[in-house]
Amino acid sequence: MKVPSLQVTYQRGRAHVAYLYLPRRPGEKSYDTELVEPGMVLDFNEEGKLIGIELVDPEEVTLEAINQVLVKHGLAPHIKDDLR
Repeated sequence: MKVPSLQVTYQRGRAHVAYLYLPRRPGEKSYDTELVEPGMVLDFNEEGKLIGIELVDPEEVTLEAINQVLVKHGLAPHIKDDLR
């Protein structure tokens, strides 16, 4: 996967959980996780590179919080249209 991709699971018409897939090699899996607030679980590969962000409560997580995580890990921030 070369570009980020957002997958959202809905329950009763509301976003229940979401996962932001970040650029990774084909078949690359999560090796380690880190819980960060508010409501995000970061997935890292074996080399410690951020490869995904689980949004435990997507309606509560802000774009600013996501961008802080991305920038901290050397990735480009997203704009509002990316995560609409």
